[in-house]
Amino acid sequence: MPSAVRDSSSSWRDRSNIIGLLTLVVTVVAVGVTIYYSNDSSKSGRSQAESGEVQARTGISEAARQPNLKVARVAAYIEGGIDGTDLSEGAGGEKLENLHGPHVDITFENRAPGPSLITRATLKLREAGLLPVCHATGGPLMISVNYDFPMPSEIPKMPYEKSKDISFTVEDNKIDRLTLTMGPETVGWGRPWYGVVDVVFEHDGTKTTVGPISVVDTGGDAEFYPDGDTWIIENISNPACLDETATLVDRLMSIPDVTVSKELKSLRSKLISMGH
Repeated sequence: MPSAVRDSSSSWRDRSNIIGLLTLVVTVVAVGVTIYYSNDSSKSGRSQAESGEVQARTGISEAARQPNLKVARVAAYIEGGIDGTDLSEGAGGEKLENLHGPHVDITFENRAPGPSLITRATLKLREAGLLPVCHATGGPLMISVNYDFPMPSEIPKMPYEKSKDISFTVEDNKIDRLTLTMGPETVGWGRPWYGVVDVVFEHDGTKTTVGPISVVDTGGDAEFYPDGDTWIIENISNPACLDETATLVDRLMSIPDVTVSKELKSLRSKLISMGH
């Protein structure tokens, strides 16, 4: 058979045809591999994305369960309910009940689905002193008072700090109140004392500061003390001294962002009614 006339069935044996066929096969295989890895990569990417979304949702869920403690309200006032001991001569250490003293009343709110635990409180006393003497005074009482934060019998050097471990839980999505008392460990200061304090609460790995708060005490003076919504101020031997008291009270009430105790406000009203 002439070489020019070949069977068409043998044409695939030509070198060029073989090379073309191999190229086609390699291309098909490459496309198949590319499609496989592309699909695999897409699945892996989707899996990683879904895993990230799950972790993000878990993180948000965990964060949502964390406590979120806030201070909703602060008040200060003199109230009874404190125990103590009479150390006066002849009293023999008689136990006393329902003594009156300064209370700091804090309302906390926890707007989160996780409880908040307060573990420690620190009283920071910015300043303290005695209200001016405007009349003759007798001997001071000697009564030891069981305050949450007892201060030295003598006015301490400022600033003064005292800490106390506590355990107070504000449940999730609840509001609760915590009351702390403070004052000199004995009523030996005599005249009503005043103080400006901050209270730092440690809770849930952080700290919350409440203050400043201006407070005043009852003291041990039978002629100068708070009585309900007013003050008993009698037998004044130095009327000009009350102007000094009024100036002091005005300063304590004008401290920026201060919470003023009920009795400081009523003392200012009483002094105004007396012309000071």
